[in-house]
Amino acid sequence: MKVFISHKDADSLQALLLKRAFENEGISAYLDVLDSSINQGGKALTEHIKGHLNQCTDIIVLMSEATKYSWWVPFEIGMSAQIDMPTATYLKDNVVLPSYLSYWPRLKTINDVSTYVSVRKKTERTLNEEYSNFELSSVSNRRKIETPIFYENLKRELR
Repeated sequence: MKVFISHKDADSLQALLLKRAFENEGISAYLDVLDSSINQGGKALTEHIKGHLNQCTDIIVLMSEATKYSWWVPFEIGMSAQIDMPTATYLKDNVVLPSYLSYWPRLKTINDVSTYVSVRKKTERTLNEEYSNFELSSVSNRRKIETPIFYENLKRELR
């Protein structure tokens, strides 16, 4: 598992705390704040973001009032949604989510990262036991089966 942390620049400090929380759970995370190779715009930046997003298995979207003014966060959400990438929002300061984001599980505290990782690993183990290798042979097949089950399990645990 590798997590892409999507955020607005204004929320970089909170994004760093999220990254650290995942790393404390043994999960690597990509955060562009720490990526010194980002120094261009346009197509090069788009390809850079796509490349790193495609290297990740999950995306956590850090939501705050500042996110409303981001162009990149919706792009990253759209990219991940196209491939059924497990997605969750992390709510900063009890921000009100747009309705299209209410489908995904919501992490509200840094401690919810531990729950996320635990449920994600448990869901993966369960699928490996219940489905044949053929049914899970492609990443897209696996995500179509696993992601909705993961969402249901995580939402139940986060209540």
